[in-house]
Amino acid sequence: MKELDFEKLFKLQMIGMKINLCHPETKINKYWVLINILAFTPYTVSTSLLINCIAYCLRRNDYFSAFKSGVPVIFYVSMKLNFFFLIKKRSKLRDLIECMKGDYSKAYAMDNKRREIIQEYAARGRKVLLFWGYLTVATVGMFALKSMFLTIYHSKQNGELRLYSFFDMHYPFNVRELRVYNKLLFSITYFTEMYFTSKSALIFFCTIPLGPIFMLHICGQLELVKIKFENVFENDNTDEMLKGIVKNLQYIYSFVREINDCFTVIYEIMLKQNILLLPFTSHAMIQSIKRGEVTAEFAGILLQSIITSSIPCYYGDLLMQKGEELRLAAYNCGWERVHKPKARKTLLIIMTRALRPVAIESIFSTICLDTLTEVYSQGYTIFNLMSAIY
Repeated sequence: MKELDFEKLFKLQMIGMKINLCHPETKINKYWVLINILAFTPYTVSTSLLINCIAYCLRRNDYFSAFKSGVPVIFYVSMKLNFFFLIKKRSKLRDLIECMKGDYSKAYAMDNKRREIIQEYAARGRKVLLFWGYLTVATVGMFALKSMFLTIYHSKQNGELRLYSFFDMHYPFNVRELRVYNKLLFSITYFTEMYFTSKSALIFFCTIPLGPIFMLHICGQLELVKIKFENVFENDNTDEMLKGIVKNLQYIYSFVREINDCFTVIYEIMLKQNILLLPFTSHAMIQSIKRGEVTAEFAGILLQSIITSSIPCYYGDLLMQKGEELRLAAYNCGWERVHKPKARKTLLIIMTRALRPVAIESIFSTICLDTLTEVYSQGYTIFNLMSAIY
């Protein structure tokens, strides 16, 4: 049997949250405040420089560079809000994690069929986490590889060392020109740019994968309840079995409410962020290609934005599908062949509640594939508008 240990299965997630000081067990005290001030100061300074760069580019009617600098600013706003809600909802996140740990411990006493279902969905959650980790590292790595490649290429072309920054932006006080010759100044700006990108990636990794992990766990729990409906009316203890099913469903619905309480705002931020990032990065890529520039890092951001929207919406849709399958299983459990009025009343209550979808909600929409279509549609509309104007 594969080991079902939450801390081991999702070790990367827990380590990332501890490094970022947003783990549910993190103590909020003066030390925590001091560390976060030190961590977010260069992060915020970088954003101030980016905003200054946007203003500078707009004054020169350089809309392309303004859009390029606008992409990390969108990330900054989104990641700061995500971090805030991770801290605000840490007690509920702790409860969700403890519930998952409890469900995993109960799996050892189950038969092979039920245990394999829990293992399957736990393994899928781990795959989602690892995939997100690889994607995050690859996106940050593209920025670093681009600067290294351009430094080596242009140094060989010119016969002298030509340093290229982590990402291209305008600095006040001629810093951009001075750092070409001043290695210390270059190192400071390079570290600040790299820190900004890495900090955004870390908060991103701590926030977004949690939702799909919880969704997949609930999909597994719904599968277990669906199995209980098989021939439930052919047993002598039908009433007791249905009471057990009601308790299981109450637990599932409560778990989903907790997920929604934690992620409603976060997923609304995610959707709005990607509605802006998709057209901004696409426009930046196309314009860069026209100018003959290397845009690998924007390809990474574009791919990340697509996947960030797609995976939660896909698993949100899967959760709704499992809820519908549960309702059908309840209807097809054989109640019509046996006359048990009390059991039928209980089953009617179960089916009536099951009419309401088991779904993850943002503020204005349900996290599902229909919402994903809306995100792409709105992003495409903005992209067309930008292409027409600029």
